[in-house]
Amino acid sequence: MIKIIFFDIDGTLLPLRTKTLTPSLTKALQRLQKKGIRLFLASGRPKFVLPHFEGVTFDGALTFNGQYCYDKERVLYENPLDPKDVNQIFENAQNMKKALVACHQDSMYCNEHEEMLDEYFKIASQSIHKIDDFKTYLQSSIYQMMAAIPETQEESLLQGTKHIQIVRWWPYACDMIPKEGGKGKAVEGILKAYGLKKEEAMAFGDGGNDIDMLQAVGCSVAMGNALQEVKDCSDYITKSVEEDGVVYALKHFKLIEEDDK
Repeated sequence: MIKIIFFDIDGTLLPLRTKTLTPSLTKALQRLQKKGIRLFLASGRPKFVLPHFEGVTFDGALTFNGQYCYDKERVLYENPLDPKDVNQIFENAQNMKKALVACHQDSMYCNEHEEMLDEYFKIASQSIHKIDDFKTYLQSSIYQMMAAIPETQEESLLQGTKHIQIVRWWPYACDMIPKEGGKGKAVEGILKAYGLKKEEAMAFGDGGNDIDMLQAVGCSVAMGNALQEVKDCSDYITKSVEEDGVVYALKHFKLIEEDDK
């Protein structure tokens, strides 16, 4: 029996550049909660820019690709970046003349504005602000960093680091998280906190940063618009986000009634 479901946001619950759930999805999520199923957002976004949906209050969230996770009462799991690696990434980015974004639990800043980096945040209806003393800001607990680079520049950006990996959901920018981190590790931590088994968990995703999350649950669903490698590792491929794929899958697995609209 499914007792908890994890949902990626962009490309899964919401089409890119949108902010509102469809009425049918809102109703489906409400019905899941009435059955006692916990609903968790699972996003690369920081806690303070997670969307709030009319009619649905999620039970908790995985933020920063799973590095800071909480429910309504407590922090369930956290995993900040290694401070030495944070400083090394900063030096590498400067040498590459690339702008960098760093995220603390309650804030997010960049050292420079860069067109492609700004575009990355606009996809999720976010904006970033420059801070003058960026290097001092990096001395706080940093849960995630971002840069607008293609895959061909990843090795240069990570040079000299020991505990950082890159995850992606967009080809022109990347997120940097702990090597022993990710949405999958966060799911494992949350299931342990609640005393739940892998078989009691379900997840929905579409991007490369969702793969380890989908592998950490007993029932994994890839959106119809998902990357091929996401589809390849999933138990079920539903319709696209534009076709209410989450609702379609919930009906397929009989978690909501077929006649629910």
